Amino acid sequence: MAERAPGVRCAMILAAGLGTRLRPLTDTTPKPLVQIGGRTLLARIAARLHGAGARRLAVNAHHLPQLVAGAAHSLPGFDEIRVFQEPAILGTAGGIANAREFFRGEPHVLLHNGDVDLAAEADADLGALVADHLATGAAATLLLADWAPVNSVRLGGDGVVRDVGGRLGAPARDGDRSLTYTGIAVLAARFLDGLPDGPGALADALLARIAGEPGSVRGVAPAGLRWSDLGTPARYLDALLALDDPADAGAAAAAVAALPVVRACGWEGADVARLAPEGSDRGFWRLRRGGASAVLMKDRPRDPEFDRSVAVAAFLHAEDLGGAAVLGADREDGAALMEDLGDDSLHRLAHAPGADRPALYGAVVDLLAGLQARGTARSAACPLACDRVFGREDLLAETAYFRRRFLREDRGVPEADLAGLDAEFAALADAVAAQPRALMHRDFQSRNILWRDGRVRLVDVQGMRLGPCAYDLMSLLRDAYVDLGDDLRASLLERFAAASAAAGGPAPHGVAELRRDATLAGLQRVLQALGAFAFLSNVKGKRAFRDHIPLAWNHLNDLLADLERLPPPAPRMAKLRRLVAIITIDQ
Repeated sequence: MAERAPGVRCAMILAAGLGTRLRPLTDTTPKPLVQIGGRTLLARIAARLHGAGARRLAVNAHHLPQLVAGAAHSLPGFDEIRVFQEPAILGTAGGIANAREFFRGEPHVLLHNGDVDLAAEADADLGALVADHLATGAAATLLLADWAPVNSVRLGGDGVVRDVGGRLGAPARDGDRSLTYTGIAVLAARFLDGLPDGPGALADALLARIAGEPGSVRGVAPAGLRWSDLGTPARYLDALLALDDPADAGAAAAAVAALPVVRACGWEGADVARLAPEGSDRGFWRLRRGGASAVLMKDRPRDPEFDRSVAVAAFLHAEDLGGAAVLGADREDGAALMEDLGDDSLHRLAHAPGADRPALYGAVVDLLAGLQARGTARSAACPLACDRVFGREDLLAETAYFRRRFLREDRGVPEADLAGLDAEFAALADAVAAQPRALMHRDFQSRNILWRDGRVRLVDVQGMRLGPCAYDLMSLLRDAYVDLGDDLRASLLERFAAASAAAGGPAPHGVAELRRDATLAGLQRVLQALGAFAFLSNVKGKRAFRDHIPLAWNHLNDLLADLERLPPPAPRMAKLRRLVAIITIDQ
């Protein structure tokens, strides 16, 4: 990494914490020595400081200090490394003051907490931090991030820190923002000289400086800074998921085992193995102990869908509609321990030699009829399953997604050639939105449908809401992962019509009426799938999804032909048909 702004040759890593919140991981490993990105956290931090120009490094240590010292002295690239062992913890300010002699003669020191991390691309933000500090002559310059749960540093529009935790009672001004101190800062010699000897907190020293020398404490808050506080097993796991480095598999398994929800449910000591993520940004792990197993789901930090996912799964389980039993959930950590539904996905079973697809899919169609009838009738028992409606605006968003991600970005269709599509997509959305509404899964395809102990089970249920009754049916029958063939599709559509009628579901009971709704909803769904495959492949880097574009494209051609056979007032898609005719898809 190239050296950045000159002027800060000396750095310190605060590594003397006990790591109590990260236990039991830190019972035998100091927090700065946990692994992330295939290296210890200490090594990642040291490389970042070295890249910002530091050549002299101080590290303090308290918990398992010999391990910290051994790791620190092996760090490459520094002219001098000194480890300050603290028999009694001195705190964030006391630890710095204890190393004061090491800093003597240095005009500035770059400070980094030993339990926080930045994404690799955020390393350059230390360069911006150093540059701002040197340009302004501040006593202290803090790197700040927007992390809503703990934002407590008030930063003015002029870059001056006005208050911390509201302890100074400074009046709010226009342009002020509330942010979080990342544990990374540049401190001038005059700030270091003012630190008292003995135990102390850096926050107290900063507040004293703000009060005694107004304007001398500044903050830099880069937009979109990706920063992690690795203080708990859940936050550590979030950081590992964000990097998704195969070298961290063992570290992630240990973090899963340390989660409070896992321990509260009595699964400590279980064997832990990562499950393939497919297209999800979530993490899933299977826990095994003896003959029993469970699955841990870890959501993204503060994901609003977590509550919905847990509540809907529990509702579907209670109603015998295929949901997984929820063994335990921790909203703060975004972690839930669920019943293990196994690996027998409908997708895998449908492709197995000798698969009885009519029997497999017949049972799934029957469950869908029950979900739409009984689930919709009972949905008041789970408000999070029905508090949203998949309506016209959502349908238009799907076709806009197809237009952008597939036509424009993946196929390179010029914008001028897309004129007229919006009106066709609006007519399609109107027709699909007018269908009777039912409780819908929204991604009712073979990879989200499992078989366990002879019963159909459902996963990825957080998108459930009220929506067009034929959408889920066509997600299944026009699945881009399994080609059912025309005869089986027709048979399953008839079976669904009969099952829905018997259960009192909202879908049309006549086959002709249902076929019309299915054609329209199927066209809508396939357009969404093509957009998703392009996005997952081109943006997320999950290139395996390209393998499913040809079947989805065939579905699109078939459905456009079916649309032409529908009587008015079915919408006509002349512009889309012309585009499809000239686009070539590699089979």
